[in-house]
Amino acid sequence: MNKNVTWKELKALDDLFHLKKTKANIQEHPYIKYLLEDKCILDRKPGNSKIIISTDEFDAFYEETFKISYDESKKFLIENGIEPSAKKNFTLEDVKSLMLIAGNRVELRKNPTNIEDFSNEFFDISKYLKYKVSLRNAVFKILDITEFPLDKKENQWRLVVDHINPKAIVLCENKSFLKQPWIGKKAKVKLWHVGGNNVKIIDDIDEMELSKPIYYSCDWDLAGLQIYSRIKTKLRSRNKDISLLYPNEPHKKISTYIEYHNSHWDLTRKLSGLSMDVFSKKELILINDLIQKEMWIEEESFDLALMLDQMITN
Repeated sequence: MNKNVTWKELKALDDLFHLKKTKANIQEHPYIKYLLEDKCILDRKPGNSKIIISTDEFDAFYEETFKISYDESKKFLIENGIEPSAKKNFTLEDVKSLMLIAGNRVELRKNPTNIEDFSNEFFDISKYLKYKVSLRNAVFKILDITEFPLDKKENQWRLVVDHINPKAIVLCENKSFLKQPWIGKKAKVKLWHVGGNNVKIIDDIDEMELSKPIYYSCDWDLAGLQIYSRIKTKLRSRNKDISLLYPNEPHKKISTYIEYHNSHWDLTRKLSGLSMDVFSKKELILINDLIQKEMWIEEESFDLALMLDQMITN
């Protein structure tokens, strides 16, 4: 639900954290209603219901859920000359995508594409940039272009979040961690996006980087674990190995049969067709449990730094 929060609501939430109140007209937004009426960590001011005030529980919630993301996003927008304003209906996810684009602008300019493919790659909807003019203009500003080339080209982008001296390389199925570069910085790792058809970019990882420990972060569903299997096989051919990051406990399991998820277990095959020799005993126990219950675990729910610490400790 919070992915649909726009800059207007974010600014108001930040005001509630710092000023303990806001006059912003945000009460009809579903997420704000949820904070007011279900979670009850916001309240309406007695005698003036148009003003929202924070409760004692709000500060801890805001610090955990929004503060770092908001502060980093605000800093990014200002540094790139994109004025954060309530008039722009950027969502926090939009800004995270802009940060990923900015971090890879040189690579993206070397391999131009059309607006539909670019929009689908970074915003998951092919027509998204066509109808969000201010966001499209922000992309143009970051890439220093005035339009996308009309020719359709195969994407060759190597999306990374770099680190000057990484202690490890983390290959990510999804872009969630790459869109929050402070996570990689905190964990002291270099992040590569290798989801879906991007597996071939592993060939571009040089030998010096391959000397570092390599980990894979993914959705624990059939598609994510199939990609991991392909990557592990590919790296084994180069006499290298990779470890699968084990989800933080307690595991946040979700039914595979939800609206935005399209990867389902193959219940007609043993281990859903996955190769048993790719996984450890501990991993196999969790995978079998997920298959039996037709559940999955979303990569976005992981604490990357904690997972890495646990892997290194073990």
